[in-house]
Amino acid sequence: MGIKKSQILRMLFKSRKGLSQIKKYNKKAKEFWKIKEDEMTNEISNLINSSSDQKLSTMSRNYAKKIGFEQIICNEDEIDEFRRILRHFGKDIVIQDFVRYGTRTGFLTVVIAPALAAAEGIGDIDEEVISEWLYGVGICLPVSADIADSVLDKEVLKHPLIPFKTWVIAHKLGAAIIFYIGLKHLENIKTGNEDIDKRIIKRLAEGLENVCHKQRMDYEAQSSPKTSLRLIEKIYDGKICEIEGTVFGTLPSEKLDIIKIFEQGARALAGELQVVDDIEDLLGDSNFGKEPSIPNPSFFLTYSIDIWNKGERDIKKIMEEAIKRTLDRGEKYHEKVVGAFDKLPKNFSTRSFFELTLWYYNRVLKDIGKQFLKGDTYPDVIPKLRKILKLSEAE
Repeated sequence: MGIKKSQILRMLFKSRKGLSQIKKYNKKAKEFWKIKEDEMTNEISNLINSSSDQKLSTMSRNYAKKIGFEQIICNEDEIDEFRRILRHFGKDIVIQDFVRYGTRTGFLTVVIAPALAAAEGIGDIDEEVISEWLYGVGICLPVSADIADSVLDKEVLKHPLIPFKTWVIAHKLGAAIIFYIGLKHLENIKTGNEDIDKRIIKRLAEGLENVCHKQRMDYEAQSSPKTSLRLIEKIYDGKICEIEGTVFGTLPSEKLDIIKIFEQGARALAGELQVVDDIEDLLGDSNFGKEPSIPNPSFFLTYSIDIWNKGERDIKKIMEEAIKRTLDRGEKYHEKVVGAFDKLPKNFSTRSFFELTLWYYNRVLKDIGKQFLKGDTYPDVIPKLRKILKLSEAE
């Protein structure tokens, strides 16, 4: 359905305040991450220094058991190989590169800035508590999940110097280390309110269990292009959306009504941005050497197969119709985002930040859809899609 003209006019009237807040919290987010990036690098380095190969392998094994994927276990031989690379290139450089590769996504604007704006809007949270919560729950755990995801999906970006096999080991081990760093900082969250502390731990445990369960569903769905729309919704809602929902659902505050709004809004925004990510896969990214690819599972692929099964054989028409339906899905997520954040009190001090942010990301959704429809990557996508469609027909 998109944004109504009345909404756009409202954004224009509020844009001055909204833009001011966006600049403020994006700046604070960059400053926060600059400190935490060094902290994460140092914590990873110190843990590797102080741990034997056996201890690191056990940590990796426990992490793999926790998330349910044996493929991500690092044995002692692999850890020994990784240490050789550390000695050859220099520990600080390798770990620093790993952290920068692993945190290359837009979480500064999607997680850190909104979290800081939410916390300041709520107004009853100690700054030290916010720092521990945002680093442990809002950064470490999602980054760990994203790195593990890149290994499972075989999408680890190549390093210009480090052998790819060893670089994958770094990702497997690094995901486990960052996960346990996050848990350590979670233990440091002491709000002074026992009920809040217990709620955070309980909500986080529920979120982790749900994300891991849906990650396994996602992994199984990749073995076949035939994934129902209902299953894709379950995977997105329980994996991508649940990660963001868990972050904002654990806000260390007693204002549960506000927390619920942020939890629901974050879940829906994550769904909208996952649609953006899927279209970005179709476009590729020359900056990171990523060729255009077809995300599986995804709404785009499922719609493409559905249109093919109904008799259409013009691949270009199939793609164009599939992307339009995919954008409609993104719009449905957007409607849920707006519906959630509309429940914020009118006098909520950072409301303008969220209104303008949601408007911006919806524009990103629309613009990236238009970019794909220009057809620049059709020559790369069409042969791949045709092959998948014929395989799906044979199944």
